[in-house]
Amino acid sequence: MDTPRPLAPAAPLWRRAALIALIVIGVGMTIFFGVRAVRSFRDLQYIREQGLDRGTASVEAIRGWMTIRFIAVAYAVPEEYLYSELAIPFDRRNANRSLGKLNSDYQLGNSPKGNYPLIIDHAQAAITAYRANPVVTGLRDVRPWMSVHYIANSTGVPVDYIFAQLGLPMDGNADKPLDLLGRDIQYPDGPQALADAIQQVLAGYQKAP
Repeated sequence: MDTPRPLAPAAPLWRRAALIALIVIGVGMTIFFGVRAVRSFRDLQYIREQGLDRGTASVEAIRGWMTIRFIAVAYAVPEEYLYSELAIPFDRRNANRSLGKLNSDYQLGNSPKGNYPLIIDHAQAAITAYRANPVVTGLRDVRPWMSVHYIANSTGVPVDYIFAQLGLPMDGNADKPLDLLGRDIQYPDGPQALADAIQQVLAGYQKAP
């Protein structure tokens, strides 16, 4: 008759505590990233509904989660102009910081028009003023996050001239970021090559009599 084996000793308390801690951390991370995914999906829906991805959105569509760079591309307004109008010092400029966080940084408080950051009113006013009297601020290099419309406003080189020199269709493409445009039209060697080609177009335009 086989001798019964002794029962295995219970796991030390610290091991059980560590296992529970790992489970709690795992659940917490799942919830955290799940909430972020839902928020990103809602933001994407809002972008499409308002026409922010097509350059057709009204200034009333601006929200506190949007960044300076996002607004610059969506509304074809140069970043430097926005920084100037929002009175953001040069050494504190961060294109990826949201309007809501900038509003907190400068303690601007809420708008007198409603329960939202005051900086949104300032951004709306800046874009409206820019559209009435576009300002050419210059552009040292072309980046894939820029749109042709943005580049044209920043350099004074007409949108139709850029597209004509590239031999690309302008309809529906002027407000697309170059990384999206490059993929949509399957530009050879990708978006960065498209940005480099536009840089050459700009240089050629400046040399033209």
